Amino acid sequence: MKFETEVVEDTLIVRVQNTTFDIRGVKAFKRDIFMAIAESDFKNIMINMENVRMVDSTGLGGLLFAKRQATIKGGECYLVKPQQKIASLIKISKLDEVFIIVDDEKAVLKG
Repeated sequence: MKFETEVVEDTLIVRVQNTTFDIRGVKAFKRDIFMAIAESDFKNIMINMENVRMVDSTGLGGLLFAKRQATIKGGECYLVKPQQKIASLIKISKLDEVFIIVDDEKAVLKG
């Protein structure tokens, strides 16, 4: 799985580059979040899912991992622009009550 990370203000931004968020990439995703926690001071985690077309249960687990890390730091976890199919999965799983879903990164960084 390919993704890039960047810290802007008090937010870790994770931009997922792959079209699938599944078991093959979740381990690296978690590792990179741990590394970012060790190297930077941030409160919120924003995951840009604009390029993601499929998420499996392991991918949802990875997203929940990010949410827990943000909560530990007293922050929030944002999902940016999930595709309709993924947004439906998040809603069916009742995870729309866990994550804040936004249309673009600027919506989070302005707030």
